Amino acid sequence: MATRKQIAANRRNAMKATGPRTAKGKETCRMNSLRTSLYSRGDGMAAGDWLELLEFRDRFELVWLPRNDEQRRLVARAACAEWKYFHWQRIHAEALRQAEENAGPRRQECLHRDFARRQKRLENEMKAAYQELELRVHPQASPAAPESPQAPEECLPAA
Repeated sequence: MATRKQIAANRRNAMKATGPRTAKGKETCRMNSLRTSLYSRGDGMAAGDWLELLEFRDRFELVWLPRNDEQRRLVARAACAEWKYFHWQRIHAEALRQAEENAGPRRQECLHRDFARRQKRLENEMKAAYQELELRVHPQASPAAPESPQAPEECLPAA
């Protein structure tokens, strides 16, 4: 439990923390939570990406035919997980192309390792979303979750 003296000191220190003051600092700070547009909020994600995600979700709803709010939430979760996976494939391919041109071998190796970790997390997220969806939604023709998702051709790095 904090004492009154500690609380007063915390408040005084909080008054000193004003955040970025310059336009460049504010712009940089605004992007702190942006991570390859997968986890961004607000205007960090391009409008085209939002529209693509909404269209993706709508196509899932046509296939899964949710009958209530819980089923709609599960369908949206699966659609979002799959969209993020394939969106990540495009980002990954572009980042690797840029790294081959501009980064040294150690940086490229680090990028590959980081990308592999994130891809595995996205695969697990997509698998979990499909499993929950299949348990709770019984569409007329239930599509099976892909065992190992295949990215569209335009997402794959050039050979």
